[in-house]
Amino acid sequence: MMTQTVIKILRFFKQTSLGYRQLIFGFFCLWLMMPGVTCAASSEFNIRALVGEDTTPPTTPVLLEVVPVAPTQIDVTWSASTDNVIMGGYVLLRDSLPIATTTLTSFIDIGLTPETLYTYEVYAFDYVGNVSTTSNALATTTPALMVLPTTPTTTSSSATRIFRLNNLDINTGTNNAFFTWETSLASRFALRWGRSDAYSEGYIINDVFRTEHQTSVSGLEPGTIYLYELIGYMVSGREVVLSSGEFKTKARENTIPVNVFGLSYQINDQAVALSWSRPTQIAEATVRVVRNHLSYPTDPYDGAIVYEGKENNFYDLGALEFYSTQYYTVFVIGSDGSISSGAVLKVSRPLSPGAGVGEIEVPEINLPDFDFNRANIIISQGALTYNFDSVRIVLSSADTFLISIPYLSLPRHLKSIVATILDPTDHQRGYSFLLRINKERTAYEASVAPFAEAGVSRLEIEIFDFEAEVVGRYRKQIDFVYRGSNQNEVIFPDKIVSLAQPLFSLVGLFSFLLLLLIWFVFHRRRKAEDNH
Repeated sequence: MMTQTVIKILRFFKQTSLGYRQLIFGFFCLWLMMPGVTCAASSEFNIRALVGEDTTPPTTPVLLEVVPVAPTQIDVTWSASTDNVIMGGYVLLRDSLPIATTTLTSFIDIGLTPETLYTYEVYAFDYVGNVSTTSNALATTTPALMVLPTTPTTTSSSATRIFRLNNLDINTGTNNAFFTWETSLASRFALRWGRSDAYSEGYIINDVFRTEHQTSVSGLEPGTIYLYELIGYMVSGREVVLSSGEFKTKARENTIPVNVFGLSYQINDQAVALSWSRPTQIAEATVRVVRNHLSYPTDPYDGAIVYEGKENNFYDLGALEFYSTQYYTVFVIGSDGSISSGAVLKVSRPLSPGAGVGEIEVPEINLPDFDFNRANIIISQGALTYNFDSVRIVLSSADTFLISIPYLSLPRHLKSIVATILDPTDHQRGYSFLLRINKERTAYEASVAPFAEAGVSRLEIEIFDFEAEVVGRYRKQIDFVYRGSNQNEVIFPDKIVSLAQPLFSLVGLFSFLLLLLIWFVFHRRRKAEDNH
């Protein structure tokens, strides 16, 4: 395997002298830059083997058009080239000097001088540096600067010469807005926006003249109305207000996305196979898996991003090759960019390959030197709210529930908070989730998908410091019941018997009185017959 080969090279590298190390390092860098080395982040990939030396250059592109759009701008387009292996790109020349390297077949050359002749050429290159011959040359002259009239002029009767706005479209998100529009004539633009008509929040200026425009505005507040002004600048320099109005960003969702459920792993040699399930609420959401060998990743960038997609499993090849323990967090990323608190998993290299097993029972730990108590751990589901000091916690097995801890109830130097809940049908299986600070910074929260099975479970909250040591641990029993049952009264078999005992006593008394009545009637009748 490639990883084993690299380990052998590193061991040999460590044992050699400094001079040889430098020589080996140089050859190693050259090997990395050689064509044909392929890396992939997934377990399935195709490898194309390149045999022999590539000496064939790409075909020569054809320069198609050079258009002087404005006194300071020329638009250049050319045909696409082909290569026998892999195309690299194009180099554009202006007056025999290279001005741009690109993979596109067009370029907008700006910052030019009015009334000046410019000549353009282009050539192609492939991925190993073979270059084509230079294309044909095309020349054009930028127009002169137009002098604006001091008095209004008569508008042209031709509708095509009227400068106007076409098809303005504004799409908004929670923190951004995307503008697209067209103008009847080539122009550049300026966009201003703000919460008042002073437009003091920001502005964008574009110096490229074109008829199709697009731009985006970021850093906006969710659920907020903004005013905007869009200004167009013609080639002549005339300034026209194309549009002014308002747009509203989308409101942020009140709840964080629910986490994936049933996160588990299998160890195969030095690889870790992760699997999870996604509740219906997040069936189409993107999943990101982050790995860290120090502690649980607390955000989507706190470690190595080993997977991102919409699958329900991932094979992390060589995860335990250099570290005996790895920490994984699986985040759910909503369509609006919101992020779940994260389902977490600790994977340690076992003595023998196999599935992960539960940890040994450990005692509770009270958080030292801080005013924190069990009542700060809150469990909510719909209109129901409990805390760890509640006499009993009863939740529906069919609904999502939220675990939260007030933000100000914990010291800020703590690293992470992990909630682990046992499967109510199998206490050998437990699922863990991170509690992350919500956007309002009022609480640490984790949204947990429903179990869909009734039974007795246990929730454990562990609080870690920055050295990944547990400084607080709290536990509470949770009863999951089927939806529709009385959540304030759960009847277990032993209680059914206790409720039935008075009923059995009444039935026994009634039966005794009935038998006594039958005996009395039978006795009186027989006595009457004897007297007769």
